[in-house]
Amino acid sequence: MELLVAATLLSIVLSSVYVLFHSSIQTWKRLESGVNPQQDARLVMSLIARDMNNLIASAGHLFEGDDQQMTLFVITEPFDKDTGEGGHLMRIEYRYNRGQKRLEREEALVETALPKVPPANREIDRSRIKVSKRKKVTLVENVKELEITYIWIPYDEKRNWKEPPTPVEPVRVQKHKLCWWLPQGIEIKMALYDPDSPDEQMVFKEVFPVRAPSAHLTDRQIQQLLKDEL
Repeated sequence: MELLVAATLLSIVLSSVYVLFHSSIQTWKRLESGVNPQQDARLVMSLIARDMNNLIASAGHLFEGDDQQMTLFVITEPFDKDTGEGGHLMRIEYRYNRGQKRLEREEALVETALPKVPPANREIDRSRIKVSKRKKVTLVENVKELEITYIWIPYDEKRNWKEPPTPVEPVRVQKHKLCWWLPQGIEIKMALYDPDSPDEQMVFKEVFPVRAPSAHLTDRQIQQLLKDEL
């Protein structure tokens, strides 16, 4: 009986040691291969937050995107030091490369004045935006899914300014067209996986408020924008 109890206890101890050892080996392999989903996600979100904070309000009509990519114009210091130091007018593009499962960022130096808002029923001439010194980098690999959502907070026309504002249900859309100006926020949802365990994934989600002056549209105006694109 005592031998059976001792064998059972030894089995439990050895199992615990094996689990701990296996976990340590997996962690070590992940660090050696450079795969660290939490760190990768944190760096990506920090970079997006920096670009969102540097948005140019006067270029809000040039902001566009969908659920897989977005284009914005900012004043920021370039990653490519050959472009120069200090703040520059840059065009930034975030794009999900679905085929290669990675999130890419391209920056380009804007060399010309940005086009103004066109008259009604006329499109912006993108060819007028001249850029140089393009630099594309892969921010993170092993991206299983990426979803960009644009958040609008409808303006309440009947609000009584002498009273605290009442909560308003946000309007969430997954596209943003030229001349819609800036929304009130952007949500990034990203699912990363470990190549050693492709069936498992870690989901990261963050909402970035737009600090530059944005378009305050009523719910009716927002719905009209969406209707016009159908």
